[in-house]
Amino acid sequence: MTDRQRRIFDDSMRGHVHGTEEQVADELNRLLTRTRADEFLVHTSTYDRVARLDSHRRLAELAGLLTTC
Repeated sequence: MTDRQRRIFDDSMRGHVHGTEEQVADELNRLLTRTRADEFLVHTSTYDRVARLDSHRRLAELAGLLTTC
């Protein structure tokens, strides 16, 4: 990426939560503490429906909404 492209990319990612389960959990906890929100709206963007479903499943597990058997 050029420097300009990197700046645009970095700016577009500001405010997004992404990473490993631990990183996402930590960031969501910080966001909840900072905003005192009652709920989060989650949006994922991928053409791979299997990957999107996996992402939603993993997030539900983090939130305690789903337990693995």
